[in-house]
Amino acid sequence: METPASQKNIGIVSAGAMGVSLMMGSGIFSTPASILRLVGSPAMALVLWAMGAVISFGGATAFIELGLMFRQNGGTMRFLAHAYPRPRVVLAYLFAWSMIVCIRPGAIAANGPVVGKYWLYAAGVSDSGWRARGIGFGCITLVTAINVLSAKWSLRIINVLTCVKILVLLCIVVAGIVASTGAIGIPRTGNWSHGFRGTSGDAHAYSSALTKVFWAYDGFTNLVYSLGELRRPERNLPWAVGGSVGIVGLLYVLANVAFFLVVPLDVAIGSEEILAAEFTNRVFGRFVGRVALPVFIGLSVFGAICAQTYGVARLLDSANAVGFVPMGRLFCGNHPRLQTPVASLAVMYVLTLVYLLAPPPGRVFDLLVDFVQWSTWLFYGLAAAGAIVLRYTMPVCPLRTFRSFHPLNALFIAFCAYITIFPFVPPQKKDDGPYPFYLSPLLGLVTTLAGLVPWYFRMVWWPRKAGVDLAAWARLRNVASTPDIGYGLGHQANEDGRRLDTGQSAIAEREKESTDDGSSPSRHSSYELPPLERCQSIHLPAYM
Repeated sequence: METPASQKNIGIVSAGAMGVSLMMGSGIFSTPASILRLVGSPAMALVLWAMGAVISFGGATAFIELGLMFRQNGGTMRFLAHAYPRPRVVLAYLFAWSMIVCIRPGAIAANGPVVGKYWLYAAGVSDSGWRARGIGFGCITLVTAINVLSAKWSLRIINVLTCVKILVLLCIVVAGIVASTGAIGIPRTGNWSHGFRGTSGDAHAYSSALTKVFWAYDGFTNLVYSLGELRRPERNLPWAVGGSVGIVGLLYVLANVAFFLVVPLDVAIGSEEILAAEFTNRVFGRFVGRVALPVFIGLSVFGAICAQTYGVARLLDSANAVGFVPMGRLFCGNHPRLQTPVASLAVMYVLTLVYLLAPPPGRVFDLLVDFVQWSTWLFYGLAAAGAIVLRYTMPVCPLRTFRSFHPLNALFIAFCAYITIFPFVPPQKKDDGPYPFYLSPLLGLVTTLAGLVPWYFRMVWWPRKAGVDLAAWARLRNVASTPDIGYGLGHQANEDGRRLDTGQSAIAEREKESTDDGSSPSRHSSYELPPLERCQSIHLPAYM
């Protein structure tokens, strides 16, 4: 069942905005001070930002190749399923579990209070922690309501706010260059004259800093969760994903140069999440710097929340479509009138509020960033490795119209491994923060492994009991999937004209057999999928 043309809402502009809007969220405005504190010198911080661009581009090329092979909503979940189908698509299931239960709701919850901090800063109101969360609650609620009411208006808002955030960063870059010439009358900081003096040699510090850098670059994958709604993917996907990483990387490097040209080192380190506001206050004066630009920065983070919400709802619907969620058909698919995934948006809204309101005030932003990033880059690395694996296990694929460069993919995979292993290495200096150094990655690891429990019951125990195979769609090797949202029940014809049952009628037949002869369905029975002439994913809906 192909996605109707009327539901293909994403063109080249919206496709690029989906990536740029999420990457230019809170990361570039809220993490440069923390990264500087961890690595010790602006020069090393700049190196990490530049490395982040190159490494992210290596990952982006892998996701472009995979996205063109499997042109359906779900993105990384589908890539992992086809690259690693055994045992019973466990990696794809754990990714969907982690993304839906912790990664996306935790990231949205981390972004919400950042909007509040910038707007409170603009209003001259001190932030108690809960005030910023209150504004974040309002923003998340508004974004969810917009996504419920109209997919097209959600994309239009993302497009407009993407333009706003590009203009904000360009203002910062130009202002920093002008300030460095002495035209504004700001005292020179001398930060760049120190070179790499004071640079840290702590491996744990670098893993934490890279986690924050990649938090700012995390977003180039956002489009792949909505590939079923993308028009002309063979043209739009490479330009949107690759172009967004290039544009964002250049602006990030230049913005960091501007920040440290204007803000003294000690002030920058102490500014935490509002370094950009400190910069604008010094360059533009009280009103523009302390009021106007912080409001626009808050709007740019608001745009990231819009992009995150749009993508994750499609992922949850895709997880329902392939049978990952029990009773998934109750809230799978678009609302008949609104044509938006209302139930999936409601589920994600509730989960996000748990992350937003449950943790105590304090350095919760850093905790949430590190927590959600650990699982994120673990699965991104596995997906990029999957592009290499599929080059050998599925060498012929008509839809593979783009081939990634394996050395760049390998660089991306190596850094994903680095930032998932080294957070467990004790830091050289004792951290005086409220949380142990290992808490964030440990929470990420425990949350990911906790998904093995529902995976077993859903993908092993229940199929044995019902006599079905919920992982059969991922074991196709000779073809890639066609554009499809994948909702509901359906049948797929093979080359002989026979019909392959993919829905509840098969279970009904099993139950009928059991009733006729008094026996129970075989614990080892499964469906043998016929060979297909083209790479096509068979969608198995939720059966409970």
